[in-house]
Amino acid sequence: MMDLNARIRTLPSPRPRSRLPRYGLYAAVIFILIQFVLTGCAGMKQTSGLALTPVTDTPTGVHFPGKFVWNDLLTDDVSVAKKFYGHLFGWTFEQLGDYTVIKNDGHSIGGMAQIKDVSEIKNAGRWLCTLSVADVDKAVSLVTKEGGIVHKGPLEMRNRGRGALVRDPQGAQLLMLHASGGDPEDKEPVIGSWLWHELWSNDVDASIAFYQKLAGYHFEGEKTDYLILMKDGKWRAGIRHSANSKLEMRWVPVVRVADTDEIVVKAKNLGGKILVEPRQTADGNRVSLLSDPSGALVIIERWSAKTTAAE
Repeated sequence: MMDLNARIRTLPSPRPRSRLPRYGLYAAVIFILIQFVLTGCAGMKQTSGLALTPVTDTPTGVHFPGKFVWNDLLTDDVSVAKKFYGHLFGWTFEQLGDYTVIKNDGHSIGGMAQIKDVSEIKNAGRWLCTLSVADVDKAVSLVTKEGGIVHKGPLEMRNRGRGALVRDPQGAQLLMLHASGGDPEDKEPVIGSWLWHELWSNDVDASIAFYQKLAGYHFEGEKTDYLILMKDGKWRAGIRHSANSKLEMRWVPVVRVADTDEIVVKAKNLGGKILVEPRQTADGNRVSLLSDPSGALVIIERWSAKTTAAE
């Protein structure tokens, strides 16, 4: 089990780089996500039109509700994104129609989709995190009951499973999925893969209450600082308290790297922005917050500890 003190206090409360209204850009991007990720050319049909890929290269037949199982990058320029992340993390890519599959060390870990007609929106890119749920239809009903927003679904996502795009009651977007072939197996995250997912929230009590109902999480930590979300004895995600009420609530993925400082230099040279410079964690590891050329946020962390309860 990871040391709790090593997981918390890795980054300060994030600060926005602009004075955009909390949901202005967010609402515009959500519309784009609905049009090009879920509905594709299927219009109002309850089946996704975009050719996607399963969240595992081979079916596992097992599900881990509460585990984040996939991440999709929504960007205004896939070619730029491929160059950025390819040089940054050594990722490779496979084209599946209009959908780009991200591979790390030969294994599929995520995807990219081009967002269109956003020339007037600056920094519209973002990572869309996918959470495994046992029953998408019940999860959608809960989101509605708790005051969240269901943007699309439930619907069958071609090659992937049953899903729904939602915004939780505090405003963070996520894709809920019951994967048709099962979820990725629990194992040690390798360099270049997803180490963690964390939620930025300025109402931690409300966030905890919602995700306990949605995923059956238990938690450890301090509500005023950082919370670990656990399910069936496994560490699944974290919640970071942000006192900044103007900051958009969101889920942010974390990539495991071998050398945080080296990756930061690469990111700058590739056109990314460093929003939080590399800093030491309690256990001697290093972490930083980056923005890619399209504005999508990603955290990088050198993590040397064993993660027997890895995500």
